[in-house]
Amino acid sequence: MIVSTHNRFNLPGLPATLVRAVFVGLIGFVFGYSQPAYAQVCLDFAREPAFSQSFGRVGAGVSLAGRTNYPYSAEACPLDGSYTIADAVDGNCFLTLWHDIPEDHTPNDARGNMMIVNGSNRPVELYTLPPISLCSGTTYELSVWAINLLEPRICSAPLLPELAISVETANGQVLQSISISPIPQAVTPDWKRYATLFTAPETTEAIVVKLINLQSTEGCGNDMALDDIRLKQCGACSPAPMYVPGAFSPNNDGLNDQLAVILREATAYSITIFNRWGSPVFTSDALNQPWDGTHSGTPCPTGDYTWVINYQLTDATNIARKYVKTGRVLLLR
Repeated sequence: MIVSTHNRFNLPGLPATLVRAVFVGLIGFVFGYSQPAYAQVCLDFAREPAFSQSFGRVGAGVSLAGRTNYPYSAEACPLDGSYTIADAVDGNCFLTLWHDIPEDHTPNDARGNMMIVNGSNRPVELYTLPPISLCSGTTYELSVWAINLLEPRICSAPLLPELAISVETANGQVLQSISISPIPQAVTPDWKRYATLFTAPETTEAIVVKLINLQSTEGCGNDMALDDIRLKQCGACSPAPMYVPGAFSPNNDGLNDQLAVILREATAYSITIFNRWGSPVFTSDALNQPWDGTHSGTPCPTGDYTWVINYQLTDATNIARKYVKTGRVLLLR
Protein backbone atom coordinates (compact mmCIF):
# COMPACT_ATOMS: atom_id res chain seq x y z
CA MET A 1 0.00 0.00 0.00
CA ILE A 2 1.02 3.62 -0.51
CA VAL A 3 2.38 6.06 2.01
CA SER A 4 3.28 9.55 0.81
CA THR A 5 3.78 12.28 3.43
CA HIS A 6 5.43 15.68 3.03
CA ASN A 7 8.29 16.23 5.44
CA ARG A 8 7.16 19.81 6.05
CA PHE A 9 3.70 19.00 7.46
CA ASN A 10 3.58 20.04 11.13
CA LEU A 11 1.38 21.41 13.92
CA PRO A 12 2.54 23.57 16.85
CA GLY A 13 3.33 21.63 19.99
CA LEU A 14 3.37 18.15 18.45
CA PRO A 15 6.33 16.17 17.09
CA ALA A 16 6.35 16.21 13.29
CA THR A 17 6.65 12.41 13.11
CA LEU A 18 3.57 11.94 15.27
CA VAL A 19 1.56 14.53 13.33
CA ARG A 20 2.42 12.88 10.01
CA ALA A 21 1.45 9.41 11.24
CA VAL A 22 -1.86 10.63 12.69
CA PHE A 23 -2.64 12.67 9.58
CA VAL A 24 -1.95 9.76 7.23
CA GLY A 25 -3.87 7.37 9.47
CA LEU A 26 -6.93 9.66 9.42
CA ILE A 27 -6.86 9.77 5.63
CA GLY A 28 -6.78 5.99 5.50
CA PHE A 29 -9.68 5.79 7.96
CA VAL A 30 -11.86 8.32 6.16
CA PHE A 31 -11.38 6.89 2.69
CA GLY A 32 -10.80 3.26 3.56
CA TYR A 33 -14.39 2.23 2.81
CA SER A 34 -14.56 3.76 -0.65
CA GLN A 35 -11.10 3.10 -2.08
CA PRO A 36 -7.82 1.34 -1.20
CA ALA A 37 -6.24 2.59 2.03
CA TYR A 38 -3.37 5.02 1.55
CA ALA A 39 -1.58 4.32 4.84
CA GLN A 40 0.59 1.51 6.08
CA VAL A 41 2.87 2.90 8.73
CA CYS A 42 4.76 1.58 11.72
CA LEU A 43 3.32 3.30 14.81
CA ASP A 44 5.99 2.16 17.28
CA PHE A 45 7.62 5.61 17.56
CA ALA A 46 10.18 4.71 20.24
CA ARG A 47 11.79 1.77 18.47
CA GLU A 48 15.12 2.34 16.74
CA PRO A 49 15.41 1.17 13.11
CA ALA A 50 16.71 -2.35 12.63
CA PHE A 51 18.67 -0.88 9.69
CA SER A 52 19.20 2.59 8.21
CA GLN A 53 21.10 4.09 5.28
CA SER A 54 21.52 7.85 4.85
CA PHE A 55 24.53 7.73 2.45
CA GLY A 56 26.87 9.69 4.72
CA ARG A 57 28.15 13.21 4.19
CA VAL A 58 30.57 14.95 1.85
CA GLY A 59 34.01 13.74 2.83
CA ALA A 60 32.53 10.77 4.72
CA GLY A 61 30.43 9.03 2.11
CA VAL A 62 29.50 5.35 1.94
CA SER A 63 30.28 2.66 -0.61
CA LEU A 64 27.31 0.94 -2.27
CA ALA A 65 29.44 -1.89 -3.66
CA GLY A 66 27.26 -5.00 -3.54
CA ARG A 67 24.25 -2.92 -2.45
CA THR A 68 22.87 -1.87 -5.86
CA ASN A 69 22.74 -3.26 -9.40
CA TYR A 70 23.32 0.20 -10.88
CA PRO A 71 26.96 1.00 -11.77
CA TYR A 72 28.54 3.98 -10.02
CA SER A 73 29.27 7.17 -11.95
CA ALA A 74 31.67 9.88 -10.75
CA GLU A 75 29.79 12.44 -12.86
CA ALA A 76 27.47 14.95 -11.18
CA CYS A 77 24.88 14.05 -13.84
CA PRO A 78 25.00 10.24 -14.15
CA LEU A 79 24.05 8.79 -17.52
CA ASP A 80 21.20 6.31 -18.16
CA GLY A 81 21.36 3.23 -15.99
CA SER A 82 23.86 4.58 -13.45
CA TYR A 83 23.95 6.40 -10.11
CA THR A 84 26.11 8.75 -8.09
CA ILE A 85 26.33 9.86 -4.45
CA ALA A 86 26.28 13.63 -3.83
CA ASP A 87 24.94 16.29 -1.48
CA ALA A 88 22.98 18.15 -4.20
CA VAL A 89 21.47 17.70 -7.66
CA ASP A 90 22.59 20.18 -10.30
CA GLY A 91 19.59 21.77 -12.00
CA ASN A 92 21.70 22.21 -15.16
CA CYS A 93 21.89 18.45 -15.71
CA PHE A 94 20.87 17.42 -19.25
CA LEU A 95 20.13 20.99 -20.36
CA THR A 96 18.06 21.76 -17.24
CA LEU A 97 15.84 18.67 -17.58
CA TRP A 98 16.33 17.88 -13.88
CA HIS A 99 15.23 19.81 -10.83
CA ASP A 100 17.78 21.67 -8.76
CA ILE A 101 17.87 19.84 -5.38
CA PRO A 102 20.05 21.88 -3.00
CA GLU A 103 20.27 19.37 -0.14
CA ASP A 104 19.49 15.83 0.92
CA HIS A 105 16.61 14.79 3.16
CA THR A 106 18.39 13.72 6.37
CA PRO A 107 17.67 16.30 9.08
CA ASN A 108 20.55 18.13 10.78
CA ASP A 109 23.40 16.70 8.69
CA ALA A 110 25.67 19.35 7.16
CA ARG A 111 26.21 18.55 3.47
CA GLY A 112 24.60 15.14 3.75
CA ASN A 113 24.58 12.85 0.72
CA MET A 114 21.76 11.28 -1.28
CA MET A 115 21.67 8.58 -3.97
CA ILE A 116 21.01 10.10 -7.42
CA VAL A 117 19.72 7.59 -9.98
CA ASN A 118 19.32 7.92 -13.74
CA GLY A 119 16.91 5.04 -14.32
CA SER A 120 17.37 2.06 -16.59
CA ASN A 121 14.89 0.55 -19.07
CA ARG A 122 14.59 -2.66 -17.03
CA PRO A 123 13.65 -3.53 -13.44
CA VAL A 124 16.72 -2.90 -11.28
CA GLU A 125 17.56 -3.37 -7.61
CA LEU A 126 18.04 0.15 -6.29
CA TYR A 127 19.32 -0.89 -2.89
CA THR A 128 19.82 -4.25 -1.17
CA LEU A 129 19.91 -4.34 2.61
CA PRO A 130 22.53 -6.63 4.18
CA PRO A 131 21.19 -10.03 5.37
CA ILE A 132 19.43 -9.64 8.71
CA SER A 133 17.73 -12.03 11.13
CA LEU A 134 14.10 -10.99 11.56
CA CYS A 135 11.50 -12.16 14.08
CA SER A 136 9.24 -14.66 12.32
CA GLY A 137 5.62 -13.51 12.14
CA THR A 138 6.50 -9.93 13.18
CA THR A 139 5.55 -6.86 11.12
CA TYR A 140 8.28 -4.65 9.65
CA GLU A 141 8.20 -1.38 7.73
CA LEU A 142 10.58 -0.48 4.90
CA SER A 143 10.60 3.22 4.05
CA VAL A 144 12.54 5.58 1.80
CA TRP A 145 12.45 9.32 1.11
CA ALA A 146 12.46 10.15 -2.59
CA ILE A 147 12.10 12.88 -5.22
CA ASN A 148 11.32 12.60 -8.93
CA LEU A 149 14.10 14.57 -10.62
CA LEU A 150 12.44 15.27 -13.97
CA GLU A 151 10.91 18.69 -14.57
CA PRO A 152 7.18 18.22 -15.43
CA ARG A 153 7.40 20.43 -18.54
CA ILE A 154 9.74 18.03 -20.33
CA CYS A 155 7.83 14.91 -21.42
CA SER A 156 4.32 14.42 -22.78
CA ALA A 157 4.14 10.94 -21.21
CA PRO A 158 6.89 10.81 -18.55
CA LEU A 159 8.07 7.51 -17.10
CA LEU A 160 7.68 7.37 -13.32
CA PRO A 161 9.98 5.30 -11.11
CA GLU A 162 7.88 2.48 -9.62
CA LEU A 163 9.09 1.41 -6.18
CA ALA A 164 8.62 -2.09 -4.79
CA ILE A 165 10.32 -4.39 -2.29
CA SER A 166 11.36 -8.01 -2.55
CA VAL A 167 11.80 -10.11 0.60
CA GLU A 168 14.15 -13.00 -0.14
CA THR A 169 16.28 -15.69 1.43
CA ALA A 170 20.05 -15.25 1.26
CA ASN A 171 20.18 -17.63 -1.71
CA GLY A 172 17.68 -15.55 -3.71
CA GLN A 173 14.37 -17.36 -3.10
CA VAL A 174 11.63 -14.70 -3.26
CA LEU A 175 9.30 -14.94 -0.25
CA GLN A 176 7.27 -11.75 -0.73
CA SER A 177 6.99 -9.04 -3.40
CA ILE A 178 5.16 -5.82 -2.51
CA SER A 179 4.54 -2.71 -4.64
CA ILE A 180 5.02 0.60 -2.84
CA SER A 181 4.26 3.46 -5.23
CA PRO A 182 5.32 5.37 -8.32
CA ILE A 183 7.27 8.56 -7.56
CA PRO A 184 5.23 11.39 -9.14
CA GLN A 185 6.56 14.53 -10.76
CA ALA A 186 6.13 17.90 -9.10
CA VAL A 187 6.48 21.52 -10.19
CA THR A 188 8.23 22.25 -6.90
CA PRO A 189 10.28 19.24 -5.78
CA ASP A 190 9.82 18.13 -2.19
CA TRP A 191 11.05 15.06 -0.36
CA LYS A 192 8.26 12.54 0.22
CA ARG A 193 8.24 9.37 2.25
CA TYR A 194 7.22 6.02 0.71
CA ALA A 195 6.73 2.96 2.87
CA THR A 196 5.21 -0.49 3.02
CA LEU A 197 4.65 -3.10 5.72
CA PHE A 198 5.52 -6.76 5.45
CA THR A 199 5.47 -9.74 7.79
CA ALA A 200 8.73 -11.58 8.41
CA PRO A 201 8.47 -15.14 7.07
CA GLU A 202 8.61 -18.26 9.21
CA THR A 203 12.25 -19.15 8.68
CA THR A 204 15.47 -19.37 10.67
CA GLU A 205 17.49 -18.09 7.70
CA ALA A 206 18.77 -14.55 7.41
CA ILE A 207 16.46 -12.43 5.22
CA VAL A 208 17.47 -10.02 2.45
CA VAL A 209 15.18 -7.04 1.69
CA LYS A 210 15.59 -5.31 -1.67
CA LEU A 211 14.24 -1.94 -2.82
CA ILE A 212 13.48 -2.24 -6.54
CA ASN A 213 12.55 0.10 -9.38
CA LEU A 214 10.04 -1.82 -11.51
CA GLN A 215 9.96 0.71 -14.36
CA SER A 216 10.99 -1.17 -17.51
CA THR A 217 9.93 1.10 -20.41
CA GLU A 218 12.31 3.11 -22.58
CA GLY A 219 11.52 6.78 -22.80
CA CYS A 220 11.70 10.08 -20.97
CA GLY A 221 11.91 10.05 -17.16
CA ASN A 222 12.58 7.37 -14.56
CA ASP A 223 15.08 9.56 -12.67
CA MET A 224 15.09 9.97 -8.88
CA ALA A 225 16.97 10.90 -5.72
CA LEU A 226 16.74 8.61 -2.68
CA ASP A 227 17.66 9.09 0.96
CA ASP A 228 17.13 7.67 4.45
CA ILE A 229 16.23 4.06 3.74
CA ARG A 230 14.90 2.54 6.97
CA LEU A 231 13.86 -0.93 8.10
CA LYS A 232 11.84 -0.74 11.29
CA GLN A 233 10.32 -3.43 13.50
CA CYS A 234 6.70 -2.57 14.32
CA GLY A 235 6.32 -4.19 17.74
CA ALA A 236 7.60 -6.97 19.91
CA CYS A 237 8.75 -10.25 18.43
CA SER A 238 6.17 -13.00 18.55
CA PRO A 239 7.04 -15.25 21.50
CA ALA A 240 8.88 -18.42 20.63
CA PRO A 241 6.53 -21.40 20.57
CA MET A 242 6.16 -22.98 24.01
CA TYR A 243 4.76 -26.46 24.59
CA VAL A 244 3.53 -27.88 27.89
CA PRO A 245 1.86 -31.33 27.82
CA GLY A 246 -1.75 -31.47 28.95
CA ALA A 247 -1.15 -34.64 31.00
CA PHE A 248 1.60 -36.93 32.26
CA SER A 249 1.78 -40.17 34.23
CA PRO A 250 4.68 -40.56 36.70
CA ASN A 251 4.26 -44.34 37.14
CA ASN A 252 7.77 -45.34 36.09
CA ASP A 253 6.64 -47.13 32.93
CA GLY A 254 9.07 -45.11 30.81
CA LEU A 255 6.28 -43.18 29.04
CA ASN A 256 5.47 -39.54 29.96
CA ASP A 257 6.86 -40.01 33.47
CA GLN A 258 7.82 -36.34 33.83
CA LEU A 259 6.30 -32.95 32.96
CA ALA A 260 8.85 -31.30 30.64
CA VAL A 261 8.44 -27.80 29.15
CA ILE A 262 9.65 -27.14 25.60
CA LEU A 263 10.68 -23.50 25.07
CA ARG A 264 13.25 -22.25 22.55
CA GLU A 265 15.69 -19.36 22.99
CA ALA A 266 14.59 -18.28 26.47
CA THR A 267 17.11 -16.08 28.28
CA ALA A 268 15.28 -16.48 31.61
CA TYR A 269 12.73 -19.02 32.84
CA SER A 270 10.84 -20.13 35.94
CA ILE A 271 7.88 -22.41 36.58
CA THR A 272 5.62 -22.86 39.62
CA ILE A 273 3.05 -25.65 39.85
CA PHE A 274 0.12 -25.40 42.28
CA ASN A 275 -2.26 -28.03 43.60
CA ARG A 276 -6.03 -27.61 43.67
CA TRP A 277 -5.86 -25.60 46.91
CA GLY A 278 -3.36 -23.10 45.46
CA SER A 279 -0.33 -24.37 47.33
CA PRO A 280 2.94 -24.65 45.35
CA VAL A 281 4.15 -28.22 44.92
CA PHE A 282 7.03 -27.60 42.50
CA THR A 283 9.23 -24.65 41.49
CA SER A 284 12.22 -24.47 39.14
CA ASP A 285 14.20 -21.94 37.12
CA ALA A 286 15.84 -24.54 34.85
CA LEU A 287 14.24 -25.78 31.63
CA ASN A 288 16.16 -29.04 31.93
CA GLN A 289 14.56 -29.79 35.32
CA PRO A 290 11.14 -31.43 34.69
CA TRP A 291 8.58 -32.17 37.39
CA ASP A 292 8.42 -35.81 38.45
CA GLY A 293 5.01 -35.51 40.12
CA THR A 294 6.29 -35.38 43.70
CA HIS A 295 6.32 -32.77 46.47
CA SER A 296 9.07 -32.95 49.09
CA GLY A 297 9.76 -36.51 47.96
CA THR A 298 6.13 -37.65 48.31
CA PRO A 299 4.09 -38.61 45.21
CA CYS A 300 1.31 -36.11 44.48
CA PRO A 301 -2.21 -37.53 44.02
CA THR A 302 -3.98 -37.83 40.69
CA GLY A 303 -5.74 -34.64 39.64
CA ASP A 304 -5.47 -31.27 37.94
CA TYR A 305 -2.57 -28.94 38.71
CA THR A 306 -2.07 -25.34 37.61
CA TRP A 307 1.25 -24.07 36.27
CA VAL A 308 2.58 -20.52 35.87
CA ILE A 309 5.61 -19.94 33.66
CA ASN A 310 7.59 -16.70 33.53
CA TYR A 311 10.15 -16.37 30.74
CA GLN A 312 12.16 -13.80 28.85
CA LEU A 313 13.14 -13.55 25.18
CA THR A 314 15.50 -11.16 23.41
CA ASP A 315 14.17 -9.82 20.10
CA ALA A 316 16.03 -8.92 16.90
CA THR A 317 16.70 -5.40 18.22
CA ASN A 318 18.35 -6.85 21.37
CA ILE A 319 15.47 -5.78 23.62
CA ALA A 320 14.61 -8.26 26.40
CA ARG A 321 10.87 -8.88 26.73
CA LYS A 322 9.10 -10.76 29.53
CA TYR A 323 6.12 -13.09 29.16
CA VAL A 324 3.83 -14.93 31.58
CA LYS A 325 1.84 -18.04 30.61
CA THR A 326 -0.57 -20.11 32.69
CA GLY A 327 -2.22 -23.47 32.13
CA ARG A 328 -3.34 -26.77 33.64
CA VAL A 329 -1.91 -30.27 33.58
CA LEU A 330 -3.54 -33.56 34.54
CA LEU A 331 -1.42 -35.87 36.69
CA LEU A 332 -2.37 -39.54 36.18
CA ARG A 333 -1.21 -42.59 38.10
